Amino acid sequence: MFMFDVVIPAYNASLFLAETLDAIAKQTLQPNKVIVVDDGSIDNTYDIACRYAPMVSCIQVDNGGQGLARRIGIEKSSSDWIALCDSDDVWNADHLERRADLIASYGDAVFTYSDCFSFGPMSEENHNLSSEAPSGWHEDWETDKQELFFRLRDPYRAFLKFNPAFPSGMAFRRNAYHKMGGFLPKYSRWSGEDAEFTRRFLLLPDISVVGDANQTWGYRRHVNNFSKDQWKNIYSKAQILTEHVNERIIPDKYLDDVSREIDRALVRAFDQAYWSHSKDGVIEVWGNLPIRLKTLKRKIKYYISMLN
Repeated sequence: MFMFDVVIPAYNASLFLAETLDAIAKQTLQPNKVIVVDDGSIDNTYDIACRYAPMVSCIQVDNGGQGLARRIGIEKSSSDWIALCDSDDVWNADHLERRADLIASYGDAVFTYSDCFSFGPMSEENHNLSSEAPSGWHEDWETDKQELFFRLRDPYRAFLKFNPAFPSGMAFRRNAYHKMGGFLPKYSRWSGEDAEFTRRFLLLPDISVVGDANQTWGYRRHVNNFSKDQWKNIYSKAQILTEHVNERIIPDKYLDDVSREIDRALVRAFDQAYWSHSKDGVIEVWGNLPIRLKTLKRKIKYYISMLN
């Protein structure tokens, strides 16, 4: 039987943390450990987590951002498999049981994920993450299918086109986590710090990534995590990929694909900032657009934004 340790970063999470922990307590396959890292909260996050002892152990640390909190929690874990969960999301009762079945179906699995549904005041009716994939993405990259389970072909390139894995749906092998360097403190406060981690993880040689098309968890969309500044989420992809290029961690075989995706993300971020009337966003992205992308149409949009 596969054993999982669950790591939950929590900052001022008192509003939703109990619901998250209740869902974990109802798992048909119970985790070995549940570690909540209270990331310098000023509410009663720590007290709520402590109510779930001995199932839950809670660590209090100075505020350092989600990435560092995840890193600290993983350092306190011991199982071969680590499952992430955010402090406002909820797992279906069979989330871990299905994950164990997925791993058993693909013995070489290293990084795993599952689809999710969205809920909460900012969610869309019947929305699920996989529906956001570009046309043809599932057909192009999902292979070796076993009912709702599948293997991902060329995971790094697949994730360049579309990121199907959010933290609360991830589980990965401990030894692979240590091999790829884990969550790095320098990125802890970056927008999309989890995507930065995932992209580095997928650069492991011969990595086996497998997924579950079933929606095994719920992503809560609320005013605190669904920013009106959506341009920032798009822009962060360009920033992360540019950082990885500058750090020279991307193999040559991916560089052309990465360059195209950086351009694509910059253009999308600029357009999103313009249409959402974010003058600050337009200025920031414009300053990082290469000359070849500063078309006449975008120049007009830029000057219109400056006049407002």
